[in-house]
Amino acid sequence: MGVVIDQNKNYGGIFGSVYRSSAIFYKPPKISCTVSVSNYWDFKNSIEVGVVVTLRKMSGKLIDRKEYRFDDANVLNIKTDNLEEGSIEVESFSNRNVRIPYAAVMAVYETDVSVSMVHSYGRNHSLIELEDKNSLTEGRESCWTVRSSESVLNSAFFHNGHLKVESQIVKIILTDTNGVDKVYDFKIPDIKPFETIKFSLDKICPDYKNFLNGLDGWASIHFNNHSSFTRLLVTWEDKDTGHFQVTHSNFDYSEHQTNLISATKPAYMKLPKIDGLNTLSATVYPKFTPGKYTAKTGDSTFNFETGIIIKSENDSIEFERDDGDLPARIVTGIIGNLDSNHVPFECSLGIVHENRPPKRFHWAVISKRLSSKIYITNYKEIYGIPKKDIIIAVSLYNAKNKKISKSELKYKNLDAIPSYIDPKKIFSKNINELGNDFGYVSVFCEYGGLFLFSTITKGSSMSLEHSF
Repeated sequence: MGVVIDQNKNYGGIFGSVYRSSAIFYKPPKISCTVSVSNYWDFKNSIEVGVVVTLRKMSGKLIDRKEYRFDDANVLNIKTDNLEEGSIEVESFSNRNVRIPYAAVMAVYETDVSVSMVHSYGRNHSLIELEDKNSLTEGRESCWTVRSSESVLNSAFFHNGHLKVESQIVKIILTDTNGVDKVYDFKIPDIKPFETIKFSLDKICPDYKNFLNGLDGWASIHFNNHSSFTRLLVTWEDKDTGHFQVTHSNFDYSEHQTNLISATKPAYMKLPKIDGLNTLSATVYPKFTPGKYTAKTGDSTFNFETGIIIKSENDSIEFERDDGDLPARIVTGIIGNLDSNHVPFECSLGIVHENRPPKRFHWAVISKRLSSKIYITNYKEIYGIPKKDIIIAVSLYNAKNKKISKSELKYKNLDAIPSYIDPKKIFSKNINELGNDFGYVSVFCEYGGLFLFSTITKGSSMSLEHSF
């Protein structure tokens, strides 16, 4: 039954000797994709890196490979218009241990009518990781929301690593809102080194919309793999309107296991306060550690043992387990949109509990060309209330030069912090340096209980992602 994933290892950055970090992204046909890389290695840990970007066809065939450095700018924006469909791999190399093997990189997908972004999800493991058994290659992925709209195509993409994977029987499990599963077994051929494969529900499970009774549900997928991280890119494409949204999958914790915590407090999930939304809801994906759970928000209480969608006007959701200790990881998500006719955005998250270390440094991608904001939430229930003024240091980085614009925001207490900050207003004199490129902001605060989200909006299409 799966493997044990100890979240304390992730919290502590315990990944062994890491001199290479990497990420792989899918490039869809006829959709613009920009991979945006900030030099966070430098402005977070003063580590110098070199970057190699590799473009490949879906088959894994090499198309192009280029080297980049941050000699003249703090942000690299990799355009992929010369790749019709395939993968973009970003690798960073250093002569110092960078500790984290996955590169914190963002990809932004644009059509004429929509925008969506996602942080790093897949990557090819380094040989040291594989030999030291610091890799996770057993494909047990879940947290894939299935949309039942007749015009929406539900797909997921897996990027293979450097080792061929033999032909196999893959399993997809559909789960409806009542917790009922339906299993589909299907055979796939050998997966070639660096090949990207597409799992299309319309082809694999042609009756899935009937099974879900016209409602949204969830999918999990189990497969074999040898050398790459198993996370998938999940995509929703509306074939009628051209709207396109992405997120990433997460582990199937009914197969893999996570450590349990003996908590004295409930766990929490916070929703950003975003004006103008048509809908905003939280989802708890169904494949978590089996048990009985309770979620509370405002005056509402939800008891659940499978996936659940929680709609609430309250921005805080409290989680407890009724039959044992809380798992350190329960995967949740935020789903919403500005227009009910558009495919909603989806942002994968998790619960925050008292064993999670404080987080003081954050960074996120922003744009001048598109409306862009940084939303702020806090977990005072976990980290307490600061006893002195809260100082938030915000820095702006661009792809044109090495200049760093800085601003300091000061608030008397948590309640005084606004729901969002607008980089265009904070950096009104310097934001023009971004031009049409994507940039980054970093946020530092001594109080470690803040949690940040960034949004990018194009017309009535919005994308939401949590900060790194």
